[in-house]
Amino acid sequence: MMDLNKVMLIGRSTTDVEIKKIEASGTSVVNFTVATNRRYKNKDGQTVEESEYHRCVAYGNAADVIGKYVNKGKRLYVEGRLRTRKWEDSTGQTRYTTEIVVENFIFLDSRPSGDSNDSSFSTANESDDTPPPPSDDDELPF
Repeated sequence: MMDLNKVMLIGRSTTDVEIKKIEASGTSVVNFTVATNRRYKNKDGQTVEESEYHRCVAYGNAADVIGKYVNKGKRLYVEGRLRTRKWEDSTGQTRYTTEIVVENFIFLDSRPSGDSNDSSFSTANESDDTPPPPSDDDELPF
């Protein structure tokens, strides 16, 4: 039997993204946070809105594309796997963080003008036949 570690999110970037390089390998890396919202009615009939913040990390070509196009408020679909890291802080206390290692993504906002010929804009996986991202008026298939 096989295990599964898969995350799929649709949300908005909470900050502008900065590309960094891993010194040992020269690989690009970006860290960013995606916010997702949930609305529901509580037992009193009041509408409640909750936000969740998801730490994400991308490497290589995906990091380069995300770093170039993602800024605060950008709406995107992120797909990947969960990873928990452990480290010691400056006081010697053990800390943990769980993040999504991005394996695929799609920008869901309209293309900026002048980027219509850039095939890397809509998805990190250039070898598949992923349709273009829907406009704000289109319904998402999931």
